[in-house]
Amino acid sequence: MQGGTSQFSRLWRHPVTRKAFVVLGTLGLASGALISQATSASATPITPSASNCTYSNGTTSANSAGVVGVTPGSTITISCAAGSFPAGTLLILVETSGLAPIVSPSSAQLDEVDIGSLALVGAAADGSLATTFKVPAAFNASDGNATCPPSQAQINVGLTCDLVMASLSGLTPLNEAELVYSGQGTPNSPTLQTKFTVDHGVKTLTASDVPGACPTPPTADSHCWWGAPVPGSPNPTEFSGIPAPEGKVVKLVTSGTLAVSPAVYCQVGATDAACSGLPAGTLVPPALSGTVTTSLGIEPFFIDEPNTTPYTGTGTLPSLIPGSANVEAQQTGLPIREH
Repeated sequence: MQGGTSQFSRLWRHPVTRKAFVVLGTLGLASGALISQATSASATPITPSASNCTYSNGTTSANSAGVVGVTPGSTITISCAAGSFPAGTLLILVETSGLAPIVSPSSAQLDEVDIGSLALVGAAADGSLATTFKVPAAFNASDGNATCPPSQAQINVGLTCDLVMASLSGLTPLNEAELVYSGQGTPNSPTLQTKFTVDHGVKTLTASDVPGACPTPPTADSHCWWGAPVPGSPNPTEFSGIPAPEGKVVKLVTSGTLAVSPAVYCQVGATDAACSGLPAGTLVPPALSGTVTTSLGIEPFFIDEPNTTPYTGTGTLPSLIPGSANVEAQQTGLPIREH
């Protein structure tokens, strides 16, 4: 499992849900009325895109990941290598709330987008791109819960705002970057509670969040962040596969079934099972579950999840994001014995 986490160290978080911009077709983007002056931004290629882009601002050096120190009205500089796009490709750029990739139903994603931030830019004859994107002076989406920077409750889940690039033809997302605003909060660390049973000397540790630490919906005081709020983990379909969380007992990695569910934002007509019985506008945070087995002692017990966000983690595994670390939680006190 350690190896799987290390292998993922080159990758950057999730792609926005593939249907994210299908709904933009209703806006008549080609009309020009909704197209602002040529500006752009992007970061991580979204399959099957082969885009190779870096971006920067006054705080962040050019990199292929994300931008920190973002301020309203500021400028992000983007440079995409030759061959990133077909010659002359027209691209749409837009900023979205962190709720966009997790909203259910996906048709509600338009409500999480700042339509006023839409921009159109064209790739050069060699498929390169060199431009800038101006961050909206005031993010404005039709859903009142969609804010940039995110609310502290959303930050505690691990959400960020996103800058997304899509092709004008087909409105297919091609590239994205996570945006962390200057002065915004950081996620509270997760919690860990375990219960254990013993059978012929083999101990089974059942993991969960500490009751009450991460309610639904989360609050500004919640401890919900497990590192991969959008895809959850394990997730074999994102990139080359996001590994499961690691369980470590007495510093040795253990086998098990550990998993963290993805966050879900419920709106009218939600189809995700996590939204059953919940009112529209409810944010469902990630939740830890699963077991590990060991013949060793039962403490210390740690769980590490891959960090697919630019927020700084607390763990010791190889970082998934440059300058960051994975997310880690330790059992506080002795595990609870189940009879």
